[in-house]
This record gives sequence, structure tokens and C-alpha cells, in this order.
Amino acid sequence: MSEPDRLQLRIRPAARAIVTDPRRRVLMVHFDFPADNLPTGLWACPGGGLDPGESVEAGLVRELREELGLDVVDPGRPVWVKEHVFAMTRWDGQHDTFFWLDIDAFDPRPTFTETELRAENLDGVRWWPYEEVMAAQRLYDGGATEHPGYVTFTPRRFGHLLADLFRHGRPTEPLHLPDL
Repeated sequence: MSEPDRLQLRIRPAARAIVTDPRRRVLMVHFDFPADNLPTGLWACPGGGLDPGESVEAGLVRELREELGLDVVDPGRPVWVKEHVFAMTRWDGQHDTFFWLDIDAFDPRPTFTETELRAENLDGVRWWPYEEVMAAQRLYDGGATEHPGYVTFTPRRFGHLLADLFRHGRPTEPLHLPDL
């Protein structure tokens, strides 16, 4: 896509959190998009689109309260950014800013009702042990999409990116992820 074409796109700004605990588990939300060709749905970091005029940090705080019932005062600085061009109802893609929250484990209790969550295609929340994330990543890397343990994460290289965070800690500048 040429740069002038890219400038014409309506890109949705969004904020997401990589929520980990001391046991090296990561809290993910599950989306089931009816029109997607993803038979197992999509596991993603909690978060979502910003409201008009909302900062990335304020949007993240709001989204985490809605989806998880988690109150965050200061999300810190971003660790990843990703722009993904794809067809959405009102948008041509999304620009995600990811923050890393390493916190004590908790039981998610969304402030949104189940109906409100389903309206956003969100149908589950789960703490994933790091080892399970990496096992799923190996299946994805190997193209084993028919394997019963296959799941789809976003970003697609999520396991490798999480491993880098655990190994090297918070980067000094956000890592720019490829459009995957």
C-alpha cells in the first residue's frame, strides 16, 4: 500500500495491557468474531478502542475496569506498539499501544455485564501459564492449525514477545511490532 493510500485510512486508536503475575501467567481475553475464519476464536491482551479525546493511558484504565474489574492508577510507559490494517465496521484498522502490568493475581470481575461484553464479542477471560502460551506458540509456528491444542493469539508472535519481556524486562522504548 502506498503512503498516500495509507494516510487515507481510518485507524482506530486502542490501548492494551499485558497483565502478568509473579507465577509468570498472563491474563488474556477471548474474542469470538462471527465473521472471522478463526474456529477457536482469538486470545488477546485486555483493552480496546479509545473514546474521542481520551488519552491512551486513560483508555487503558477504563478498558481494564470494564473487562476485568481491575483498577489501575498508572499503567507506566508503553512496551509495544502495533498498527494493523484490516476491515472493521467503522475503521480500516487499529493502532494498539501495549502496556505491561506485572501485578498480583486476582479473579477478574468485569464491571460490564455479560450482555455488554458479548456485544464486544468478548466471551472469556483466562490466566494462561507461560508454558501453555509457549506450547500454543510452537503449534502456531509449526502450522499445526488442526491440532486440538491450537489457539490463536494476537499479536501472532505473542509467546515470543512475552518471553522477551520475561527475559529482558521492560524496553527503554516501545518495540514496533510488524502488521500481524
